[in-house]
Amino acid sequence: MRHMKEIIDTWFAVVNPQAGSGKTLAQWREAESLLYAKRIKYRFVSPESKTDSESSIRNACRRGYRKFIAVGGDGTVHHVLRNIVEYVAESLETDGEGAPKLEDFTMAVLPIGSGNDWLKSHNIPHDHKKIIDLISSGSFNCQDIVKAEIIDPETGRVCRVAYMANIGGYAFDANVCDVVNFQKTHGVTGKLLYVNALKKLAFAHVSTPARVLCDGKEVFNGDVFTMSIGNGRYSGGGLRQTPSAVMDDGLMDLMLSPRIPVYKLFLNIKKLLNGNIEKVSFLIFHRCSTLEIIPEGQGQLVELDGEIIGRAPVRFSMMKDRINVLHLDQAYNA
Repeated sequence: MRHMKEIIDTWFAVVNPQAGSGKTLAQWREAESLLYAKRIKYRFVSPESKTDSESSIRNACRRGYRKFIAVGGDGTVHHVLRNIVEYVAESLETDGEGAPKLEDFTMAVLPIGSGNDWLKSHNIPHDHKKIIDLISSGSFNCQDIVKAEIIDPETGRVCRVAYMANIGGYAFDANVCDVVNFQKTHGVTGKLLYVNALKKLAFAHVSTPARVLCDGKEVFNGDVFTMSIGNGRYSGGGLRQTPSAVMDDGLMDLMLSPRIPVYKLFLNIKKLLNGNIEKVSFLIFHRCSTLEIIPEGQGQLVELDGEIIGRAPVRFSMMKDRINVLHLDQAYNA
């Protein structure tokens, strides 16, 4: 069984040295002075590799840290949260009822770089001083987590499990993320990275057939151009593909586009930015707790929070357990 004395009442900050075009550590030093001024106890690591980062987060969880700060962009948020959730899942298998629960953990973010869509859904300002004020005052709320399972089409067995905090995608959306990730690894940065990749791929993408089931009911059967699965509202540097998503309602929002002429995509880009995409007549919207994508033939790519996790078939489901995160019910105006 767990005992309170085993829990370390200190924030564990994971600083991504690659965020903000390499300016992370300088901005982190400024944030440290703010944490110190608020007498917030913390320790930090700045791992040089993804493997080192995963090891640091898992070891911190095992040692009793339950409060984490992701210092970087949306990729850092996804990385920290994924490792926490995987640690909890693995602990449940080995320790049973004595394992920590996801609700025992709290996560905050100090944004660095251009990609900070997750914060927007929680009404958190892109301002370290204000964020640290909110951490100090205890402005937190629970958030849903989406579990995704890639299915082997030949055996029907789960071959990969992954987790999502914000938004995932299928087909065209995932292909755009794949290009964005490639460009980032080659030093390309900027707020328009996602939009530029979208324009580049629009004419090359081929829609493919798939069945889509929401809570076990077929809602679509045909050629899919793109899909977005939203726990949050924002992605791609401010695009609103699932503008009505709520992060603590136990449901995910689906936006599906059947095969369309490319010009229709560009005619509606403005609606992606202003939150009016739900008014587009040819798009399909649903809200559900489970979602399955069953392709005909080879499935297309699937992404979660910008990370490519494999190809469909894929099954999404809302987890029963939730994590605590920095949150405001309305935009910060102090």
